[in-house]
Amino acid sequence: MIAVIGLVVLGFCAVAGYMLREASGCNIVEEEVSLRRLPSSFDGTRLFFISDIHRRTIADRELAALMKHDKADLVIIGGDMTEAGVPLERCRHNIRMLSRLGPVMAVHGNHDYKADIRRLDDMLRELGVKVLDNEAVRLERGGAGIWLVGWDDFSTGRTNAKLSMLDVRVQPGCTIVVTHDPLSLRGESLEGIDLVLSGHTHGGQICLPGLGPVRTGKFYRQYLAGWYPFADKNGHCARLFISRGYGTSHAPFRLCSPPEVHFITLRAR
Repeated sequence: MIAVIGLVVLGFCAVAGYMLREASGCNIVEEEVSLRRLPSSFDGTRLFFISDIHRRTIADRELAALMKHDKADLVIIGGDMTEAGVPLERCRHNIRMLSRLGPVMAVHGNHDYKADIRRLDDMLRELGVKVLDNEAVRLERGGAGIWLVGWDDFSTGRTNAKLSMLDVRVQPGCTIVVTHDPLSLRGESLEGIDLVLSGHTHGGQICLPGLGPVRTGKFYRQYLAGWYPFADKNGHCARLFISRGYGTSHAPFRLCSPPEVHFITLRAR
C-alpha cells in the first residue's frame, strides 16, 4: 500500500512539474490573414498580439526571441495585463518590454478590473499606451485608412459595441475589433467588422488528451483557440481569432494548451 501511495505521489509530482514547465514556455506563432476590404497600402502590416499576461514576467530571453522576427507595426494587448495581487512594477516592466516591439494599444480584461484599475491606467498613460475603452482609432497609410476598435470588458458589463462603432458607421472601412472575451460577440451586430482578436479562454489551460478542457463552458468549447468564422443573427460574418494567451489564471499550470503570442500579417485580397 505504501509503495502504491508513493507511486501515486511521484506520478502527481511528475505531471505537476510538466504542467509548470508548459506554463512557463512561450510559443511565438506567425499568423497571416487576408481581409477583403484591407487597402493595398496596408498589405503586409504586422500586428503583434498578446493576451492574458496575468502574473507572468516577460523575460529578456523572450524579448530577444521576439526581436528576431520581422518588426511589428503595432503591438496589441488583448486584456488581462495584470490581476489582483500583482505588483504594478511587474506590469510596468512588461509594458516597457512590449513597447520595444512597437507602439502599444490595449483593451481591458476582467482581471484588470480586479486589480487597481486606476493605478494601472495611470501607468499605461504614462508609458504612452492607448487603451481603447469602447472606442475606435483610424490608422492612415498611403491615403487610405482602417479602423482599430476596442471593446471594454464583457464579463464585468462594460462592453458597449454600439458606442465603439459610431465613427466606423460614419466612415466605413476595413475594421479590426479587439475584445478580451469572444463571448462579447454573441448577440452583437458584426456588420462592417472584418476581423476580431480576442483571448480570455487560455485555450482551456488544462486539457486532457482526447477529452478537451477540464473546465469550460459550452460556448468556449466551440470557440476555444485559433481561427473561426463567426456570424451574427443577420448573417454578417467576421474572422475571429482567439489566442491561448501568455499567462495562466487560478493556478500556474497548463496541459495540452501551451502559452502563445502572435505576429499577425494582414494581407489585402
